Amino acid sequence: MKSIVIYFSQTGNTRQVARAIQVGISESEGECDITRIQDVGNEDLLKYDLIGLGSPVWHRREPANVLGFIEYSMKSLEGKHAFTFCTHGLYPGHFIGRVVPALRLEGLMVIGWKNWYCSVWVPEHPKPYFTDGHPDEIDLREARDFGQEMAERSRRISDGETNLIPELPVGREYHELYPGPGSTDRAGRRSYPDGSLDMIDLRSFDFKVNMDKCNYPRCTLCIDNCPTGSINFSVSPPLFRKNCDRCFFCEQICPRGAIEVDWKPISDFVQKSVIDEWVKVAGEAAASGRLRRLVPPEKVGLKTPWYTVKKPPRLKPL
Repeated sequence: MKSIVIYFSQTGNTRQVARAIQVGISESEGECDITRIQDVGNEDLLKYDLIGLGSPVWHRREPANVLGFIEYSMKSLEGKHAFTFCTHGLYPGHFIGRVVPALRLEGLMVIGWKNWYCSVWVPEHPKPYFTDGHPDEIDLREARDFGQEMAERSRRISDGETNLIPELPVGREYHELYPGPGSTDRAGRRSYPDGSLDMIDLRSFDFKVNMDKCNYPRCTLCIDNCPTGSINFSVSPPLFRKNCDRCFFCEQICPRGAIEVDWKPISDFVQKSVIDEWVKVAGEAAASGRLRRLVPPEKVGLKTPWYTVKKPPRLKPL
């Protein structure tokens, strides 16, 4: 059996988990490749029997480039075995509920899925965050075991044990296993326990390039690392909106701070309407055993958003 683990990672969390899964598959089956999502295409995948796909959770779902990869680079793979995994802060959200059907729509047989809490490096989120410190050795051991399990399950299903193919939970059962924040009204706005509505739409959240600070064309970090190819310096101002998924990685990695965002409005909203829910959800996750706290509750930086702790560049590209 020939296997591959494909991952998308910006901060390194998902890459660590993917590598541990690869080790587990290799220990079970003796051969497993690993690659970044941007380095593999449809023709490359035709030779594999087992395909794993993983990424972080953004906006309570999969990143746009991951769904695009499934739709455009996982064609003609009918009958091959697949599994998916994700890394996240407090909420796995809709990732598994969206990615599993997307893989099945392309004809793949999805034989498993899993999620892990991980450190969070989002500008308006607290720092330290509730889940910082993950993935640790225990998480990576779990990922290694998951890889072994997927390899063994794939082999047994190939031998005829079709009862091993899992069913995706739906409705309340899904949301109990993979919680997401708040509820949603008919307009798609999130509501929170205090009754407020999320009126900040990240799709309209504005940011710009300060060309007096920008070092283009000598520096192309933002272009090279944009997962959706949304930055174009051949137009003025540079184009962000066409496919931008609002990951704001460009703002975090710019060495000169040339990509400018006013974080205060969204940070103020987080402080007013979201922090209390996060505290509650983290407590419930810890009480249920889903979350092993590596940051004590009193050490979470509830009043210190990441953007106030460190100015750009806050992160380095992998």
